[in-house]
Amino acid sequence: MSISCTRFASRCATCHGQDGRGDGPGSKLLTPKPRNFHDKQWQAATNDKTIAMAIVYGGAAVGKSPLMASNPDLQSKPKVVDALIAHIRELGKQP
Repeated sequence: MSISCTRFASRCATCHGQDGRGDGPGSKLLTPKPRNFHDKQWQAATNDKTIAMAIVYGGAAVGKSPLMASNPDLQSKPKVVDALIAHIRELGKQP
């Protein structure tokens, strides 16, 4: 497992699922459901800056669900944020 996958698993998979389809165990009670990163339309319409903002500051910071948790500790770790974005983008290339 790559470092970006490991970070995704520890930070994001609870809600977004191990494969990034928005079906993690924490998603069951969430409305709206977490983002499916395999959604090609979303991938094309979203830029990396917006993804970074959502990761660090939470969904409300980018006009999305406030249930998307923030990760303020990553504000000083841009390489970790970049690795998460790269993994999210890789998920978008998969069927």
